[in-house]
Amino acid sequence: MGVDTFDVLVVGDARFQGGTTAAMAADVAGFSGLGLKVGLLFVRSAYLDDSRDPPNPAALALADLPGVTRLTPGAAAHARLAFLHHPMVFFRGIEERSPLSAERAMLVAHHAPFRADGSLEYDPVATLRRIRAALSLRAQIAPVSGTVRRQLQSFAPVVRLTGEDWPNVFDTEAWPRGPEILKGPGITIGRHGRVDGLKWPGTGPEIMATLPASPEVRVRVLGCPHEELKRRGADLSQWEVLPFGAETPLAFLHSLDVFIFHYHRDLIEAFGRTIAEAALTGRYCLLDPRLRATFGDVFDYCPPAGVGDALARLRADPATARQRADDAAREMRARYGLDSVGARLERLARDPGTISRRGAQTTVFRTLRKLAGLYRRDRRNI
Repeated sequence: MGVDTFDVLVVGDARFQGGTTAAMAADVAGFSGLGLKVGLLFVRSAYLDDSRDPPNPAALALADLPGVTRLTPGAAAHARLAFLHHPMVFFRGIEERSPLSAERAMLVAHHAPFRADGSLEYDPVATLRRIRAALSLRAQIAPVSGTVRRQLQSFAPVVRLTGEDWPNVFDTEAWPRGPEILKGPGITIGRHGRVDGLKWPGTGPEIMATLPASPEVRVRVLGCPHEELKRRGADLSQWEVLPFGAETPLAFLHSLDVFIFHYHRDLIEAFGRTIAEAALTGRYCLLDPRLRATFGDVFDYCPPAGVGDALARLRADPATARQRADDAAREMRARYGLDSVGARLERLARDPGTISRRGAQTTVFRTLRKLAGLYRRDRRNI
């Protein structure tokens, strides 16, 4: 049997319904746009162990892009670069065995290994070993953000990371700028996303503080775990809450002046696609301070209790807020636009990687203790 040769191999589970598939799809679209020959292998992981989960149509549609070939599991293939999406897919094990080879392979870490409580959700060392066993690839790990990188550095020098992060990319033409913000006497604020309680603060007062409705402040939300937020003590009666899908995310973002995002203390937000999308459309973004590790000084940050004062400052000086939003939109395009993919690929092809622990979140001793805890939990769950 011959070996098919490609410029890039992409491996992932097509059943993800959220940001992982969106990120993988944007990568493949970028590769296709560069005229590259792409081999696409879909696998089934025990991480998504519900057989009723259908493949995401956005993932399946990638096979229709120019230059993209969907591979049959078990077929041999070779490429200059290989990208494997989401560490939990491979840590929990995949059904397929395929003899792949690549000059350089990267596991794209969309997910941080440590939970917010300090416990481990996956073992990066075992994950790389299982990739080698199933797909014959020796992979480095490519974090999607500084937040994920600092956690993974806790496993150095046993694992090698890419020297540069591999953040999400976006088709910026799909996120055009909307109406100019902060032009009327009032202000419209809000957020959108999949229905997940961890994407919201943990208490009712915090939830209400992040989106403070008033006669001057209109609140719109697209996608909301109503009952869970009510159980936490949040009063949603002053919000306009739309079920996810009632409007497209683009139309919804165009209705806002300010996009606000705070989340639960138990969630590690690895990247934040919805934030970048909001910024691309020219919305002013006010964020949870933990996201500074990913976006730096591009945006403004405050805790939930600070949102009301921050909104008052925006209303008092809308021209400065509009300039801040314009600057952020340009920076998002420069960092994450599809036209950045070619240069990033070339840098990655020359990247020897790093085993430095500088900036690691956790000591070696503590990491070993957390690994022991992970495997004790796994044995109890068998």
